[in-house]
Amino acid sequence: MDAGEPGITMDSVISSDTSWLDQPAADGVSIHTGFPNAAADKRLRGLDLNQLLIKNPSSTFMFRVRGEEGITQGIFNGDLAIVDRITPPRPQDLVLWHDGAQFNLSRPTRLDDSAVVWGTVTAVIHQYREGREPTNA
Repeated sequence: MDAGEPGITMDSVISSDTSWLDQPAADGVSIHTGFPNAAADKRLRGLDLNQLLIKNPSSTFMFRVRGEEGITQGIFNGDLAIVDRITPPRPQDLVLWHDGAQFNLSRPTRLDDSAVVWGTVTAVIHQYREGREPTNA
């Protein structure tokens, strides 16, 4: 990709590899001397998706999204919606609500008075590859 082309940008990257910090620079280039041993490095913390995505474990549930209606919101068929029942929704949030027959996702500002809000969507997990990779047992 050329520098002038638009692309995906990142504000931050979560990585557990900090081995490059300890390597001396030679002419402005870091030297990598093999793979770091994460078990021996006490500075590293494991990446815990529960800690990152779930603020209230006792009131948080996951729902599998079915349908194509959420595509405009970036939510696709098969995604996992993480829903917190005690987090109050803001107008820009998505909420999971029940209409008496099924659960639905939408903004709280678009609900009528008969909708029963079940919880606030705090995150959506989208997997780019489905299924598991074969293992060599």
